[in-house]
Amino acid sequence: MQDIDSKNNWPYYARRVVQYLSFSLFIYLLLFLDPLTERDFSANIFLRMSPLSAIGAMMAAKTFISKYWPAIVILLLTIPFGRFFCAWVCPLGTTIDITDRFFTGFRMRSHKNIYDGRKLKYYLLAFLLLSLLFSQQYVGWFDPLSIATSAYTVSIHPYLIHLINCFFGYFSAIPFIGYFFVLIQKFIHSILFAYHAPFFRAHGILLFIFVSLIAFGMVFRRYWCRNICPMGAIFALFSDWALFKRSVSSSCTSCGLCVENCGMGAIGNDGRSTKEGECILCMTCQKVCPENSITFGIKQPVDQRYSIDLSKRAFIISGLTSAAVAPLLKLNYMKITNKGKASIIRPPGAVDEEEFLALCIRCGECMKVCKTNGLHPALMEAGIEGLWTPKLIPRLGYCDYGCVLCTRVCPSGAIRRLELEEKREVALGKARIDHNRCIPWVGYARLPELEKNWQDFNCGVCEEVCPVPTKAIHFNTYVDAQQREIRRPFVREDVCIGCGFCEKVCPVLGTSAIVVEGIQPQTKIKLQKDLLVNNFLPETIGEWRRVLGPNIYEGKEKLYEYIDGGAEPYLSYSFIRVSHAEYLKETGKRILIDIWEFNCPEDAFGIFSKDRAGTEINLGNGSALFNNYLCLWNDTYFIRIEPKEGGVLPDEITFVGKSIIDLMPYKKASQPSIMSYLPQQYLVHESPVFFHKKIILDSIYISENFIEENVFRLSEKTDAVIAEYRLKDNANSLKLMLIKYPDNNAARLAFGDIVKLWRAWSEKESVSGMIQIFQDKTPRYTACLVEKNIIGMAFLAVSKEDEEMLLKLVLEKLRQQEKAMALKPGTYKLTASSGKLFIYTFKEGSLSAVAHDLLIEGTNFTVNLNVPDTSPSSTSVETEIQANSLKVICAMKDGQRQLETLKEKDKTDIEEATKDVLHPNKYATINFRSTSIQGNGNIYHVKGELTLHGVMRPIEFDVTTTNGKDLKGKVTVSQKEFGIKPYKALLGTLKVKNEVDISFDLALS
Repeated sequence: MQDIDSKNNWPYYARRVVQYLSFSLFIYLLLFLDPLTERDFSANIFLRMSPLSAIGAMMAAKTFISKYWPAIVILLLTIPFGRFFCAWVCPLGTTIDITDRFFTGFRMRSHKNIYDGRKLKYYLLAFLLLSLLFSQQYVGWFDPLSIATSAYTVSIHPYLIHLINCFFGYFSAIPFIGYFFVLIQKFIHSILFAYHAPFFRAHGILLFIFVSLIAFGMVFRRYWCRNICPMGAIFALFSDWALFKRSVSSSCTSCGLCVENCGMGAIGNDGRSTKEGECILCMTCQKVCPENSITFGIKQPVDQRYSIDLSKRAFIISGLTSAAVAPLLKLNYMKITNKGKASIIRPPGAVDEEEFLALCIRCGECMKVCKTNGLHPALMEAGIEGLWTPKLIPRLGYCDYGCVLCTRVCPSGAIRRLELEEKREVALGKARIDHNRCIPWVGYARLPELEKNWQDFNCGVCEEVCPVPTKAIHFNTYVDAQQREIRRPFVREDVCIGCGFCEKVCPVLGTSAIVVEGIQPQTKIKLQKDLLVNNFLPETIGEWRRVLGPNIYEGKEKLYEYIDGGAEPYLSYSFIRVSHAEYLKETGKRILIDIWEFNCPEDAFGIFSKDRAGTEINLGNGSALFNNYLCLWNDTYFIRIEPKEGGVLPDEITFVGKSIIDLMPYKKASQPSIMSYLPQQYLVHESPVFFHKKIILDSIYISENFIEENVFRLSEKTDAVIAEYRLKDNANSLKLMLIKYPDNNAARLAFGDIVKLWRAWSEKESVSGMIQIFQDKTPRYTACLVEKNIIGMAFLAVSKEDEEMLLKLVLEKLRQQEKAMALKPGTYKLTASSGKLFIYTFKEGSLSAVAHDLLIEGTNFTVNLNVPDTSPSSTSVETEIQANSLKVICAMKDGQRQLETLKEKDKTDIEEATKDVLHPNKYATINFRSTSIQGNGNIYHVKGELTLHGVMRPIEFDVTTTNGKDLKGKVTVSQKEFGIKPYKALLGTLKVKNEVDISFDLALS
């Protein structure tokens, strides 16, 4: 007998190294699937190595799928190396190898009276392939790579995270050493990419199946690989052509060591023969052979081959079974109930339902990368054939508007790859509102009996969170005789993408009042430029029927086609498009409707101010009715409705205008900030015109002389307004123009040009303080002044005193505005050393009496405040709070601190629970950026955008200051608006209110 240590065992150890490296790579790709996919790395490479899935997907699609090139490579390598994949690469095989070691004692005591005939996998393979001919895809249920991916994704990884959290959550409460356990826990979270513990429904079912599969190891090693694995059957069939096969020399003593150690049971009892297709080149027999009798080479003696006797009758039975079972598995009660339509929501990019069921290999990768944990395995909703395919459950998690990860990980093509812009146009389903559960609709039904609390029924959470830019959820506002306003939501199905965000955050307990139903096939919503057509210019408006258009004119060139020669004034604002339509009534009356869209509400107001005439009728953000001509301003839209023929009445025009406004999103818009500088005394209301460029001013009479050059230096960067004033009844009016420049220097340069021009035209010039006054030959007076970055000019006055008085009112207004900005100009950087930032949470639920309101402090934040000297109204603020810096201070009761109520362990537990809600490792910062700050004395009204939990939403709040020395304020945040599920325990009998208060008190230095 040769010395065992002197043997050449490198093939065995090479196999072990490759096997565990492959398994480590498999686990790494699973754990970090999200970030790798975001970088467009092919992290699904293992799933694309499966010949079984490749054959299934290609037969189902009836086409070649190039993404499965790794599977083709594996099959080609099987020809020279045989069934090597099972021992060298397969992650399920490696998992079974590892777990089989724990069952060694059980196997020694077992009677091994369970089936081990090796034929079942071939019959199962035949069943699966024949089922594909009947358009039935069951390959994914039995593919070892799909099973391993699904088991680790849906069950093992989440369970492991939960166990780690429980273990370290317990030990982190131990004094002195608890801090180190927290550090260890964070480190483990980072290496497991476990920023939050995911949850998948039916995880227990898959775990049970996986454990059962593993448990066969108590009877035979690699039982799955021997008898069940259909992919193993494919490799076995290809192994007949293998170049490397096991061969035993005459020095074999039939000691039985190879038989005992063969994990596949592929060696006959004599130690010489090898069962065909069962050897997986694990090299174990070669390593344990004391005589070095075993080699792997090209030649294998015929007498050492032991073939598996497959039954033709069994194959026929498999085919008949497939033919009989396929129709039964297609039975789908839910589909019959829905009249042949699938009601479940598939991931974005999913192909048509029949093709999807045929292509999906049930691997679970799309569920793993879903950012909101909204994708879960289907049970019987799509029938037996749809078992374990992915479906979106909005109440658990919505489809993130900015995420395309699930479209990039599908190995089989069941989910098409989509770019972000394309994905945002795909409708997964359509939302439907249950009027019997929706808070505003219930309030509307009960409005006659409601008294003081009627405002509580104006819930708008679904509209606020809707990610579609033009909102798929709008409000229809009802006002009763007592002026009580109820905003009833409704869904614009043509723009609804079915993401489920509205259903996720709906505050109604239990089943949501707004439910998303899946649609098949997935459709595309109309492009942005088509929204005017389908949303705001419907086929009918009451008795009016659309007979012409809508015609859309987008961009500069198209606008010239529509109004050649008159397009420039509209292009001087941020014009996007105009939609034109003609409507007819049966009585022969015709009207024309134009809907103009601009980049911002201020520019839409500018066009409205330019074109309006008549009286306000309280529609939209602004309205003007002149006889039977109607102009409307609503957010970024300007609407013009005018009669064409048939004696259209003002009431008819008003009805059409109101109908269009009701179709638009409910949103209040503010006039441009420069409007606030206009003195209200003597102002002719509805006369102000807001503009940017000289072309608008050219059509307004301000002087006997035509102003050829752009002496005012007007551009898209300037805001200007011109208004009419009448200082005395029956007196001639004069005009006041204010121009706001980007900075003081630009204002000074323009002022110099203006003075130079008017000096050339004037007979006399005088100065009154800051005001320069020019008199022409008429005589008429023009006065002007410059205050920082604002120029004010008064035109056409018949007396110098009138212009001087008007500009003094302007100057007073400007200085009041400046004084109102109590903050001193400068740049401020505020941190936790500058003061306190507190978060208040409030308890609710039937067991709230035993709980506490909480005071939480943000201990790591930065506030960057910029107060420019040139334009105080351009003050801006940006804030960043580290989400993991929230520390519990104490309990609160009736607004008072209860310092002794909570122990340190209680505080630590609450902080950990907070992390489970905010997921700070995934959403590391909470950010705020202001968009508008208006000052009035020591009070500032701040508008801006808050980004929390990866979701950005507009908010506004007030800030007070004590003579510019500090900043104090409070803002209330709705957790559900940001996709956060408020913490709850004990089946919801104890929970945190949806509304959370954030307050701050910071010193300026």
